[in-house]
Amino acid sequence: MNGFFKFVIRGNIVGLAVGVVIGAAFSSLVQAFVSAFLSPLIAWATSSVRNYGSMQFSLGHSAFVYGSFINAVISFLLTASAIYFLVVLPINKITEELNPHHDLGKAKRACPECLSQIPAKAKRCSNCTAVVEPILDEDSDALIEPIPGEIPLSSTLPSITLKSDSTA
Repeated sequence: MNGFFKFVIRGNIVGLAVGVVIGAAFSSLVQAFVSAFLSPLIAWATSSVRNYGSMQFSLGHSAFVYGSFINAVISFLLTASAIYFLVVLPINKITEELNPHHDLGKAKRACPECLSQIPAKAKRCSNCTAVVEPILDEDSDALIEPIPGEIPLSSTLPSITLKSDSTA
């Protein structure tokens, strides 16, 4: 029982449980927004009833109720667009503001005197106070990481050498 308790209170499980609960609450919030605001706008724009569930056609003795599928497609498209425009776009905008792709002010380069990392636009090293020439070209070879997170395809993997422990 002690092992099960440790498993349940680990950060991953608790975080996952919180994410599922928040996701369910957010899903109901988005569904309420879609049904309260977006669906009536679609009904107003198309001058028709909101519920297409009763629409069907028959082939022989079989009835194909395609109206419920139309309802599901419309609900999905409205929900997806609401999530995209109300959540994804604002989050992407905030992320872009906080972490731009080509911000030369945040790019780093090595100090020629002490080899510590300093901002590319720095005129003086903050560690050894050496005077350095600022880098104003984002394509400069002196930048440590010209595009944050980029891994060049031509780079080779570092070799790993294992040292045997002779004291064992």
